[in-house]
Amino acid sequence: RMVGDDSSTNYDDDNGNGNDCMGAGAYRNKLHYLFRQLLKAISEPSHSPIFFYVDDLQWADSASLTLLSSLVLESDHFNNADEEEARQCLFLVGSYRSNKEDYPEILNQFISEIDSVPSVRVTNISLGGIAKSGTNSMISDALRLPIRLIRNFSDVVHKKSAGNPLFVKIFMTSLVEDHYLTYSLEEQRWKWD
Repeated sequence: RMVGDDSSTNYDDDNGNGNDCMGAGAYRNKLHYLFRQLLKAISEPSHSPIFFYVDDLQWADSASLTLLSSLVLESDHFNNADEEEARQCLFLVGSYRSNKEDYPEILNQFISEIDSVPSVRVTNISLGGIAKSGTNSMISDALRLPIRLIRNFSDVVHKKSAGNPLFVKIFMTSLVEDHYLTYSLEEQRWKWD
């Protein structure tokens, strides 16, 4: 059984007969329906829309992407039939890495499916790396040293990380772990080779 083992839980098929042998597709459809009904119960377009943020969509499995598609594309969970207000009920933000050739096919299908529906507004925002000055400021803040003292060092870090803040952090962490970047107690400042 889907919810519990007690005998009061009963899922009927279309003929009203109890069905203990529902297929995976029927369970999936019921689960999607229940999620949509949950959205309907907890959201109002005028004052409490739902905001979903899903990070790293490139790692999502097909079941998760299918559920997200159902939430975005099916309209039975909107409280108001007015299409303008219905669009405001659900705000989905998904992020994924920009190396499109490495996406699983299911993510490409998900993006195409969502993007092809006229009633769904899709805005693509591509984020690039930060400028050298941003990397300089980030490292200056992290090491608590003036920019003039770390400029050459941060230029190397910027080149290695292509200005990606996550890669700056990872690269800096690896420098500390490999003892190329160390804290001098004597001078009370960070030093690097």
